[in-house]
Amino acid sequence: MEMNYLDELAARIRSQVPPEKFPELYSDELFRIYAVLALVKGSAVTAEDVHDAWSAWMAGIDPNHESMTPFSDLQPSVAADDEFYVKAIRAAAPPTTLQSSASPIDTALFPNGIPTSNEELNRTVDLYKLMVDSSERLVSRRQGVNTFFLTINGGILTAASLVVNSQPGVRAAAIGVVVLGVTGAIFALAWRSLIRSFGQLNKGKFAVINRIEEILPVAVYLAEWKALEEGRSKKTYRTFTSRELWVPWTFFMIYTGAAAVASFVTVAHLWF
Repeated sequence: MEMNYLDELAARIRSQVPPEKFPELYSDELFRIYAVLALVKGSAVTAEDVHDAWSAWMAGIDPNHESMTPFSDLQPSVAADDEFYVKAIRAAAPPTTLQSSASPIDTALFPNGIPTSNEELNRTVDLYKLMVDSSERLVSRRQGVNTFFLTINGGILTAASLVVNSQPGVRAAAIGVVVLGVTGAIFALAWRSLIRSFGQLNKGKFAVINRIEEILPVAVYLAEWKALEEGRSKKTYRTFTSRELWVPWTFFMIYTGAAAVASFVTVAHLWF
């Protein structure tokens, strides 16, 4: 009799499992359940998914089986056996399953599926530390950029003050203020754009950090973000970016206002 698509997928999964790892109560039904996992989760399937599927199958055979417990309560040696099925399901899963079932972050972050083994988790922790460190370095770079632009703006305001106080002539002073005002406005817009870019980049980094923490025993940054209501309430949390943007915007308004007034003075001096 011709096999249906589930049985074909189940057969592919079975072919990836070492014969000595087959369950004692060998059943086609178990591999059909694994085939459903392959279709639903694909490369994102985990050892816990495999254990839950096995438990659903075993519940109809021996509901008092000693391994009928949550995955976290299994003995390490028993839990390790699920890894063979995880690899088999990932290998047999259709190539588009991960793209259709997982989030874009998971697709890019876990191209080979969510880590489950100790070795994979240890590598993930190392990459997690690297990502946290890069986020901290980004904050330092951001502070350096703010210091740079504050220095630039202080120099522009000082130069404007010297131009006005030197009084080389009303028209000349006004033209000098226009030039400095336009220059300052350009720098203010560039500063504002960089602050926004730093904020967006850090937001992306923490999206990755929070996602990695979901598979780790402790999720400190994710818990902190939840405590802050994920930024939904401004009374609970207002981002640094939203506050920092006011500084270059204030300088921009000062520069454009000064340039506008100086332009009016220049034109008025020509006519009167």
